[in-house]
Amino acid sequence: MTILKVLNSKYPNKTAFITGAASGLGASFARLLAENGWSLHLSDINIASLEALKVTLKEAKEVHTYELDVSDKLSFERTVEAIRKSTSQIDVVINNAGIGDGEFFQNYKPDLWERMIRINLMGVYYGCHYFVPWMIEQSNGTIINIGSAAGFMNAPGMSAYNVSKAGVYALSETLYHELKSKNIHVSVVTPTFFKTNIMSQAQGSQAFVHFAEKQMHHSTTNAEEMALTVLEHAANGKFHIIHPKEARRAYFFKKWFPSLVSRQFEKMLSKFLRK
Repeated sequence: MTILKVLNSKYPNKTAFITGAASGLGASFARLLAENGWSLHLSDINIASLEALKVTLKEAKEVHTYELDVSDKLSFERTVEAIRKSTSQIDVVINNAGIGDGEFFQNYKPDLWERMIRINLMGVYYGCHYFVPWMIEQSNGTIINIGSAAGFMNAPGMSAYNVSKAGVYALSETLYHELKSKNIHVSVVTPTFFKTNIMSQAQGSQAFVHFAEKQMHHSTTNAEEMALTVLEHAANGKFHIIHPKEARRAYFFKKWFPSLVSRQFEKMLSKFLRK
């Protein structure tokens, strides 16, 4: 059992809400918090998978599940209202739900662009919009927004995804500064590829999907490691959580050697064009 010493001591009430909790990183967050005896409010668009996860979280104090499409504002509002009826406090909100996809800009249709923005950006916005007032009322809380290294590494063939994740970063940084004085901490996570199922709903180019799946297959980082790293860093007050090491390397080169990154993207573009 992994003990989240700092997070547990910071929030003795130990109550969390997670979107996209049925699988991947969201499920890893749920399992880790359950091991530490937290009360969990878990949401996902796939309620069957979420219910299957629920029965495995035997160490959690209690588990509530909600069928939620994070891009649906009214559904999000109703979910938060239901949570308020069952708990007086929410300590940690993890805006994790998201999708991945790739395609050249001119081929990626407007409806797919809108879908990407609604889920990846508006879903995070709604999670902040509905929980920030509650956290202000209680004068504490932590919000963790799951972004991506794509928010600062804007590779070709990923325009919609890049924009959605850059928006998550911008929103998070703004809230970090605005809410600090109210004893509310905000973290944004910007990982590179790790083993997860983020491409399961991709509708763009199969070449880009194959590229992403290949990167995930060769990654040495899994969702359990990501979840632990994120919760520990957020509990210690870190704003920008860059993990795994490939993400830290990417951030370093983008900041200090942008011309090298540009040349690498040109090579990547040539490969996609040949395919």
